[in-house]
Amino acid sequence: MFKAANAVQIRVSIDEIEPEVWRRLVLPVHWNLEHLHLGIQAAFNWWNYHLYEFRIGGLRYGDVETLTEDATDDDPRVFDQREVRLLDFEQGAVFIYHYDFGDGWRHTLAVEEFLTLASPPKQGSCIAGERARPPEDVGGVRL
Repeated sequence: MFKAANAVQIRVSIDEIEPEVWRRLVLPVHWNLEHLHLGIQAAFNWWNYHLYEFRIGGLRYGDVETLTEDATDDDPRVFDQREVRLLDFEQGAVFIYHYDFGDGWRHTLAVEEFLTLASPPKQGSCIAGERARPPEDVGGVRL
């Protein structure tokens, strides 16, 4: 008998840093991108006070009101992050999370596996990772 997945395992790494800084997260499949943002913030111990967006298939997802506040007609459209759930992705999907547009922290996310856990997760968990993240407001990778 088929049991639907109730969790997803996602690997998140910060780009352009060697040695690599990464985390492996197990999250409820019903979470949307806004929840994923908060899970990434917690896993990396970011302070969650900068703008962010997701880039999926060339499209921008985030807080529409915040990201379009100063937008011009030339800026790409922003789609609502609450409309995309983790269960909408396929195993193997890769996409981008930008945090702190000033410092430019770019994270690559890879959907590793959908899981059927005995007890559906109510919150996210960081189950693995390596190295501490860079300090906030340090100016990014390229100084």
